[in-house]
Amino acid sequence: MPLSDVLHQDAAQVHLQRALRAGRLPHAYLFTGPAGVGKEMLATRLAQVLLCGNAGVGASASSAAAHAAAPADADVPSSGGGLFADDAGPSLFGEDTPSLFGSETEDAAAAATAKPAPADAGPVCPGKIDACGHCIDCTLFAAGNHPDYHRIHRMLAKAHPDSTVRGRKATTLSVDVIRHFLLAPIGVRPSRGRAKVFVIVEAERLSDEAQNAMLKTLEEPPPRSYLILLAGSPDSMLATTRSRCQQVSFGTLPREFIVERLQTDRSLPAESAAFLAEISQGSVGMALKYAELGLHENVALVAGAIGRAVTDPLGASKLLQDFAKELAAPLKQNQDDDEADTNASRDAQVLILAMISTILRDAQRRLVGAAPLALGDHALVARLAASADTSSLRGAIRALSRAEYQVGRSVNTGLIFDAAAIALSRAVPAPM
Repeated sequence: MPLSDVLHQDAAQVHLQRALRAGRLPHAYLFTGPAGVGKEMLATRLAQVLLCGNAGVGASASSAAAHAAAPADADVPSSGGGLFADDAGPSLFGEDTPSLFGSETEDAAAAATAKPAPADAGPVCPGKIDACGHCIDCTLFAAGNHPDYHRIHRMLAKAHPDSTVRGRKATTLSVDVIRHFLLAPIGVRPSRGRAKVFVIVEAERLSDEAQNAMLKTLEEPPPRSYLILLAGSPDSMLATTRSRCQQVSFGTLPREFIVERLQTDRSLPAESAAFLAEISQGSVGMALKYAELGLHENVALVAGAIGRAVTDPLGASKLLQDFAKELAAPLKQNQDDDEADTNASRDAQVLILAMISTILRDAQRRLVGAAPLALGDHALVARLAASADTSSLRGAIRALSRAEYQVGRSVNTGLIFDAAAIALSRAVPAPM
């Protein structure tokens, strides 16, 4: 699982590679950005590099060659090195630990005796530090059994030894989880002798008490201990937590990349993939989730509600509310038991409002002479563009944005959708 598997996050990749090559990798990172753009994937790949016994420049290629040359039933051993070797010279991460790179003589000898990697060896990143993918540590990591990799999340509360903690709703990442699953094990020597890596997902759910309990560890962690916090926004964390972490920002993904992934992974037609890519707003993770929900199969229903809103806005509102109730059921199935039912209902309502906004934005593009991105030549988009003007469409989109905000504020669902449907009727005054 090379670092290069994480695509279209070049700034984050360059930052990590520079830190690895300079031997100045911070002990605490804060990865921020939208959900589904590769934050956890890159954190996991970085953890594997830190734990790999053969990590180095071009490690995935050279180890693949050794793996191909070895007998089928033989394990490719770790060199005992990686980023924290004990016998290879000065350390990448300090003078008391040997270097990842070795001497020029060793490099020349290795180059002369190395066999070329097979054609199917996987991605190769010349000049970049990566995990080998074949040593014992990488095998353990791929199996999810590496003893020095710790994924910290709020549902660990259900595995806490204290029955009182287990009995609480795990809606936040509590201080009890942090103390037992992070602060206690981080002080223990790594089982494999190299490093310990803790990836904290949904770090924005850390309680203030939990963040305060982590401050000393973030500032002065034990040697060879690394923490990677994943959050949607740096503003969701306490300032004292942010100041102790190196922040790395992740951006949205190209629309074309998301369309390609949907077509490849879900075998969706181009029209459906384009709609899901547009509504996901640059998140391939969300686009794949929406594909599982079948949002692209309900475009006709939402389009019909928009058309009905012109003459019967309250009837359209009822139609959309019923659809939201249907959509909430599969959303609830994808949530853990401690998530409130209202969360699934709110998510469903926001998704429907986003679907309407996506259709209106397509109409707006067509109205000004640009190509629609989500629905292409859909008949509703053409009718909206012919019947409305940019000002009225813009007003309707703003009304939908206000409706999304009101959903988060627990405003009455009926009032929210009634107001949205009335805004749609005003945007397209002509009969459809």
